Amino acid sequence: MRTSFKQDITDQDDFKRKLLLWSQQFREVTFMDSNNYQQEYSNYDWILAVDAFTSIKTDYFNAFEDLKQYQQSSKDCLFGYLSYDLKNDTEELQSNNFDGLGFPDLFFYQPKKLFLAKGSQLEIRYLHFCDDELEDDWKEILSMGSDFETKSSKVNIQQRISAKSYLEKANKMLDYIHRGDLYEANFCMEFYAENAQIEPLEVFLKLNEISKPPFAVFFKNHKQYLLSASPERYLKKEGDTIISQPIKGTAKRFSDPKEDEKSKNELANNAKERAENIMIIRNFDRFASR
Repeated sequence: MRTSFKQDITDQDDFKRKLLLWSQQFREVTFMDSNNYQQEYSNYDWILAVDAFTSIKTDYFNAFEDLKQYQQSSKDCLFGYLSYDLKNDTEELQSNNFDGLGFPDLFFYQPKKLFLAKGSQLEIRYLHFCDDELEDDWKEILSMGSDFETKSSKVNIQQRISAKSYLEKANKMLDYIHRGDLYEANFCMEFYAENAQIEPLEVFLKLNEISKPPFAVFFKNHKQYLLSASPERYLKKEGDTIISQPIKGTAKRFSDPKEDEKSKNELANNAKERAENIMIIRNFDRFASR
C-alpha cells in the first residue's frame, strides 16, 4: 500500500523547520515531536503526516463504531483526535456548553505522505499512487527558506466565566464532593479571543521552543488548528499492553537510593496522590474492558 524511502538527515532542527513550512500547503497536517527526549516507549523522534487520502468526520453518536469500521477498511496509519464530548457515546450524558469553535467530535484521516524520523535516519512512506511525487517534494523541501510571513497581531484574551461565577461553580462542586456525589472533578474554564489574527505555525514554534515538551503536536484540518505542548502521554497500546505516562499521581526519582525510597514513601502516603492514582486505574479498567 505504501512505498518506503530512507534518507539521512544531518541537521534535524533545520530540516524539521523546512518540512513544517513545506507542509502548510496541505489541508491536513499532523506533526508530533518528542523534542529529543529519550523515551523507553517511543518508536520515533518525530512524525509528520500530510494530505488526506481518506478521512472520517462525525459527531459523538455511534462515533467509536464508525471509527472502528473506518480503521478496518483503511488498514493504514490514521491521524486525528477524539474530543471530550465523545463521552456522550459511552454514557447517558449530554453537553450544552457554548461552542465557538465548531470542531467535529471525531476526526481522523489517512495521509498520502508520511515522514518518520529516528536519530539521523528519516523514513518516508508515500501511498503507491503518489510515490512518483517524492523526488520533486524532496527538492522543494530542501529549497525551503527558514522564514515565513508573520501574521500574528496583538490578541485580547478573555475568560468565558467571570471570577464570581467561577467561585460559585467551584463551591457547588465542593458540596457535591462532600456529599459523596463526586469523587474528583476537573473544572476547566475556556479562555478565548475573538477576531484574532495569528500564524498558527509561528505560535506553535514559539510554544515548542519555550516548553520543549516530550509530546508536542501541531495539527491542522483546513482552517482548524490544535497546538499542543503536553508533558504527558495519556495512552499507548502495544499488543496487549497499555502504557500511560501521566504527571498526576507521580513523584520524582533520585539516583540516591535513600532519597528515592523517601520519595516513594511520600507518594504512597499522600492522600491526594493516591486518590488520583486510584481514579486513573479505574479509568484503565473501564478502557480495557471495552
